[in-house]
This record gives sequence, C-alpha cells and structure tokens, in this order.
Amino acid sequence: MVKLSLYYIKILATLSILFTAGPAIADVKVFVLEDEALQTLPHRFMTFAEGLDENATIINLENAKWNSLLQTPQSFVDGYWGRILIRNMTSTSSVGLNHNWNREKKIFVRSKKGIVEYKYWNGTTDPALGEGRILSQYKIEVPTGEQAVIYSFFRSKPFDRFYGSVDGLDRVTLGSWENVRFRENFRLSSNIIFLSVSIAFGFYYLFIYLVSGGNNLWLSLSIFMAALSVLITQSSGLYLGVPRWISNSEISFCFFALLFVLLIQFFRKSLEIKKRYPVVDKLFVGIALLYCLSIIMNFFTGVGWPREEQFDLVNYPPDYLGPGILKLQYLVLPFLLTLMISIGVSVIGWTKGNKTDKYMFVSFMLPFIAVPITISAYFILGFTWLTMLIGSTSVGMLFLCMFISFGLAVAQQINDLRLFSLMQQVRLTEAYQRFVPHQLLHHLKKESILDVSLGDQAHLEMSIMFSDIRSFTSMSEKMSPEENFRFVNSYLNEMGPIVRLHNGYIDKFIGDGIMALFPNSAVDAVNSAVKMQHRVMEFNNKNIFHPEHDICIGVGINTGLMMLGTIGEADRMEGSVISDAVNLASRLEELTKLYQAKVLISEETLAHLRDTSYVARLVDRVAVKGKSAAVDVYEVLDAEMPSIFDHKQRTLSAFNEGVQLYQKKKMADALQMFEACLDPKAIDGAVDCYINRCKAWLSEGPPKGVWDGIHRMDTK
Repeated sequence: MVKLSLYYIKILATLSILFTAGPAIADVKVFVLEDEALQTLPHRFMTFAEGLDENATIINLENAKWNSLLQTPQSFVDGYWGRILIRNMTSTSSVGLNHNWNREKKIFVRSKKGIVEYKYWNGTTDPALGEGRILSQYKIEVPTGEQAVIYSFFRSKPFDRFYGSVDGLDRVTLGSWENVRFRENFRLSSNIIFLSVSIAFGFYYLFIYLVSGGNNLWLSLSIFMAALSVLITQSSGLYLGVPRWISNSEISFCFFALLFVLLIQFFRKSLEIKKRYPVVDKLFVGIALLYCLSIIMNFFTGVGWPREEQFDLVNYPPDYLGPGILKLQYLVLPFLLTLMISIGVSVIGWTKGNKTDKYMFVSFMLPFIAVPITISAYFILGFTWLTMLIGSTSVGMLFLCMFISFGLAVAQQINDLRLFSLMQQVRLTEAYQRFVPHQLLHHLKKESILDVSLGDQAHLEMSIMFSDIRSFTSMSEKMSPEENFRFVNSYLNEMGPIVRLHNGYIDKFIGDGIMALFPNSAVDAVNSAVKMQHRVMEFNNKNIFHPEHDICIGVGINTGLMMLGTIGEADRMEGSVISDAVNLASRLEELTKLYQAKVLISEETLAHLRDTSYVARLVDRVAVKGKSAAVDVYEVLDAEMPSIFDHKQRTLSAFNEGVQLYQKKKMADALQMFEACLDPKAIDGAVDCYINRCKAWLSEGPPKGVWDGIHRMDTK
C-alpha cells in the first residue's frame, strides 16, 4: 500500500507540473525558433540553477531557484542546470540541441505532450552515438507552433580550461535536427578526409625518402604529427574516446611543439638556410631547442593532470587559455616567426631564379588564406557555429595542402626538364588548336593534329551556317586598318562564343564573315543564328560595335550531307567541307540582302524544326546558279526585333496567301494581299520585293519564256 500511495503521489505531481505554467518560468524569455538553420542561443534566453547534479528530478528543477547568471564559476565543476523556453515556429518538430563540446549531459523537455527525460550521458563511459543523439547533441521533439521548456545539465569535471566563464561550456545552438546532424557529419567527415590524406601522403613521402633520401623524411614526419594532433584535439578524438589527460592537458601542447620542430627542420633543409644564411639558421636552431624544452616541461606537468586548477575555479577562474604554464598562443608565436623568415628566404631565392624556392613560397602562403576566409565568414555570419566550422575546416585543409605542395616542390627539382619539355608540347598543341578546331580532329577520328594527313575525310550530315556583315565594305573605307581589325575582332569575339554555346564550331573566318558547322542538330544552328541577331541588336543599342551607325548581319543555314576533310598540298593544308549543301547555305546568306531578312533557312533545315516554337514563313522558291532544281527558302521570324516580329507574325496569313496567289500568276490579287501587309513602322523586305514583282508583271506583262514562279540567281 505504501508503494502504491507513492506511485499515485508521483502521478499527481507530474500532472500538476504538466498542466500548470507556474511562476517558475514566468520570468523566462521565450526564444522563438523561426529558422531551421543553426542559431547560437543568446545568453539572455538562458537561466541557471546551481547546486543540482545529474540526479535532479523534474520536480527538483521546477522548484529550484533560477538566476540569469551563474553565481560562482565553481558550478562548472560541481554541475548546474540551464533552462531554456523555446517556441518552435519551424516546419519540423524534430529540433536539434547542440552543446559546445560537452562530455556530460542530461536533458528534460516539458511540453504539452508531457515530460520527456533523456538519460544521463557521460562521454568517458558511454558510447558516442545513441538513439537521437550524436555525442552531446540531442534530437528533441517540440511540436510546431508550440512552446517547450528545456532543462539541460552541464558539468566539466575536471574542468576543461580551454573554456571561459561565458559562452563556453554553456553555449547552446538550436536548429533542425537535420542541420545539427549535418554539421556533426561534416565535421567528422572533414577530420576523416584530413587524416586519410595525411596518412597516405605521409607514407608516400616516407617511401620516397627510403628510395631517394633527401628532405622527404622531415616532411613525412611532419604530416604524421599533424594527423596525430588533429586526431587528439578534434571531434574525432571524442568518437575514438581519446583520454582527457591527453586532449585537455599540456600533453596536447607537446604534439603541437613537436610538429613545429619537425617543420622548422624541414624549412632549414629545403631552403638550405644554414648554407645561405648562417645567422638565421642559428635563430631557427634556438627556436627548435626552445620547443624541445617546452615539450619536456609540458609533458611532466601534463602527467600530473588533473591538478588543483582543474577543480578549484574560485582561485583559478576560467580564462580560455588552456592548462599549464606555456600556453598554446605562446607556442605558436615563435613558429610564426620562423615561417615569416622562411617566406622571405623563398621570395629572395625565387627572384634569383630558384624554382624550388618559388614552389616553397606558394606552399607557405596557403595557410594564410584561412585568415581572410575566417574573417569574411565572421563579418558575414557573425560568431556562429558555421563561422567556426568554416574557420577550422579551412585551416586544416589549407595546412594539409601546404604539406602536400611541399612534396610537390621537392619533386619539382627532379622533374624540371621533363616538365619543361611537356609544357612546350602542350603550348604547341594549344597553338595548333587555335587554327584547327578539335571537333575536326574528332570527326576525322584523330587524337592529335600530328596525326592528320592530307586527304583525311569523313562523310557526315550536319548543318552549316554562313553569316556576313551588311555593307561592311563601305564601313571599312571610313576606318583605318587598325580600326578595321579592332572592329572585326570585337564583333567576332562576341559571335564565336555563341556558336560554341550551341554545340557548333567555326570552320573558318571569311573576313568579317563566319562559316560554322553544327554536327548535332539543325536546331543548334537556328538557335545560334537567332541569338547572334539578338546580340547584335543589344550592342547596337549600346553603340559598342560601331559608334556611328548600327550594323546588320545576314545568316543563311542549310542542312545536308557533307564531305569533311583536309585539302591543300604537302606543305600547306587546311580543314574544309565540300558539298552542294555548303554552296546553298552560302547562297541563302546572300539572299538575306534581297529580302532584307535576318535569318534564311532551307526546307531541309525547316524539317528539323517541326517540334520547336520557331515561327517561319516561306519567302520564295529559289534556284541557285548552275542548278535547275529549286528549293523553298524560309525566313525565321524569331530573329527580328520584337516590334517587327509582332508585325510579321500578325500579317503571316496574308503574306502566305499572297505567295500562293503569286505562284498561281494571280498578280492583282497577290498585290492586294502584299499591300495589306505594309506598315510604315515595320520594314518587310520580302513584302516590298513581291510588290515590285507584281507591279512589274501588271505594267510590263509576264517575263519572256516559261514562268514557273522560281527565282533564279544569276550570281554565285
């Protein structure tokens, strides 16, 4: 009966806490979680209860005295509870509670759903991962739109002296659980990558040393020591259960000091400082000996960890400086001095033509990139978890890059001549590619320009495009030779990328004209032509190409089988295409002058545009010189400026009917339809051409001979 009575008393107490807001949290500020991104909780949103350990119950916590600040720093060692009142306004109920390198944790969460107790976790004895937990990062459930009270237990015993009194052990970050898990996984992955790459390159340089000697031994040992330092001081050490007397004591400083000794020795040997600058070498040796002394001191003081300063925080207040007499920042300063001197030595050697010094200088500069990266992250993001993540990751990765590039600098000494020869060959190949498109080599199934022979050929179906600047001759007469080339090159510099963007390549430049091939699709060719016309319009508006007047280009496109290959003679040859399809594309470009059209295409090209949104109209039936068969010529209206495009699309039906009447020799009716297409604000060269033909027919009669409605070109 006694046990049963106690059971009911516990139930009643729990229900009273659950359904009563009570005065205990009336003075607590509510932190509104509006974003799933991780946010560092401002200190004003947390209150503290001291004198309670991990065995405190929810009833103890509800009845405890809560203060806005810790009354004594000794609570860091004795243990205390933090209280947070949050309102979850995110779209997820799975909230991530991220604690700053805590090694002990217990949590209560009270919401409308009840009280949830998360069992006590101790990083020394318990596994790193648990259900809804990664180390001291917890997944808690807070329904969307509702409030919850979070009670979190804090303790660092023995005290980790890398913490301070404020924003240290008790720094809390809130966000979605997915973001907390991402941050932890990213941090662990970065460490694994660093360690894996470091160990791999450490063994690589060690094997090189065993084979060829040199300075690779010092580099290999430096990389191994860097990996070991990361292993014991980063989150990977928590996962592996590295003892605290190593990671939180002066022992950790020994690893850094030994790393600095190995790097200084590598600098001395690689830069030949003893031979070139004996006085500087003595300074380097003195600093290395100082580090050796610090290793001995920190080792013997670290063996006695923990000491009084890890337990008595009244007489030894937290200061962020870490344990021991020789603090980490004092250990870093001498190494930075040797690093700056080494950079100066490498610069001097570089200016004197020493290639090894040049690569050493580049390697030296890599870690310094972390400074602007971290500062930029701080000014953009503030002092947040993401800033710390960016800073620590960039430092580690850039130091790793420095170690790796050191090895490359050493290897460069051996490979200088071979690399120089290779670079010369690369430059020669790149120079050839400026004159011979790599697509030509691909179509001819050749790996290199050196493999091409006179007469190599391939039979392919593709689209070919010709473009030309209208009235360029009259424009060029008003410019000097220098201005002519500058104008043409600025124009071609805009058109070339458009062709390549649409999977084409330029076969040759013909003065101000372009001959381009599109092996994949006729749609690519039309897309390119339309974009070229639009780009010309843009630059005309800005008067970039020619400040005195606008320029206009005509584009002709045809699709068909072509012979692609090399022509010329033994000492001079070039790639080219030969076929009637090429000739027709060139004639279509010429016809753009007659019809004042932007883009003309053949019926073969039009057949490939059936599934596109392009608007095209039949302009004429044309027979090029030397050919009796006629082809239908179509104008792509999308290449026009918007106002003319709207006009031509609006009058498309009337124009098509006029062309049909013209082909049937009904010139009077055709004239009426064409005149209906006229608009003084919108020039339509094809309409003007047909009006002139109809009027000539009606006034002078039909032309002599048999008339079949085909326009025959008299010139090539």
